[in-house]
Amino acid sequence: MKYQPLVSIIIPVYNGSNFVKEAIDSALSQTYENKEIIVVNDGSCDEGATEKIALSYGDKIRYIYKENGGVSSALNVGIKNMNGEYFSWLSHDDAYLPRKIELQIESLEKHNAKNCLILCDVQVINSESKVIKKAESNDKLKDGINEWHEALNYMLMYGSYNGCSLLIPKEAFEKSGGFDESLRYCQDAFMWAKMFLNKFDLLYVKETGVSNRVHNGQLTQRGRALFHKDSEAISLYLAPKIAEQNEYAKKLMYSYAYHNAVLGNKAVVKKCKKEAKERGLLTVMQRFRIMLAGWYGGIRPFIRRIYYRLFRRVKTK
Repeated sequence: MKYQPLVSIIIPVYNGSNFVKEAIDSALSQTYENKEIIVVNDGSCDEGATEKIALSYGDKIRYIYKENGGVSSALNVGIKNMNGEYFSWLSHDDAYLPRKIELQIESLEKHNAKNCLILCDVQVINSESKVIKKAESNDKLKDGINEWHEALNYMLMYGSYNGCSLLIPKEAFEKSGGFDESLRYCQDAFMWAKMFLNKFDLLYVKETGVSNRVHNGQLTQRGRALFHKDSEAISLYLAPKIAEQNEYAKKLMYSYAYHNAVLGNKAVVKKCKKEAKERGLLTVMQRFRIMLAGWYGGIRPFIRRIYYRLFRRVKTK
């Protein structure tokens, strides 16, 4: 490899003594050598357990403690203190496969890509770090560069990209701003949407680079309530922005409205319909499909609860 920019791996953690060691070890074990690892303790209140683990690594990592403010604020602190040209997020309860960063940098060099977010595939593990779902390559994305509007449309229709599977140029944050600290659940999706709207493309690498952990305590009623609240707040910015995207506006608006109907985000669908009506962006058939998706969105929480209980063996509250 000729191109070897410094990559900053940022690990935000709150009361993470159960999994953070595995996360840090996976960052240190990256085959890509030109990296720095920054652990940001977001005001953990676990009698110093998280801090003790982080400090045990000495100068192998950079450790920052801050008052609790949520994952967005922890990520923003990490970005502010990073020296790297590229940012890589690692949740404290997830882990990287050894070649995650190397694969992404190799792809950057291969495609001579600029102004790109680099995406890899993700497998799912349980609390014992056993793989419960192998990564599936996405046939709806091109293996290579997907233009910004294609990447945004995919996200609007099918859901956000896993933040830990991305490698992001620091310049994208300089142009798009940091993570919105008023959001507690959807800050990542909003961040990627802003980057795509700032014309950053998506470079997709069809290789597994991340283990995403699913465990009890993640999927709660409080989480769903935060999701709906954040989604509504984001739509106040995103729906008008999508409506301004000229030849791409119709497709993007339909994808945004349809997906949020499936998710039961009624306020978001209402905002999309308002923006679409003012600009004539949705057909009668598209409105009908969105209505049907909304009916499904009403029963989706019950289906989701059964799915996680039966197939992933994770209880939801």
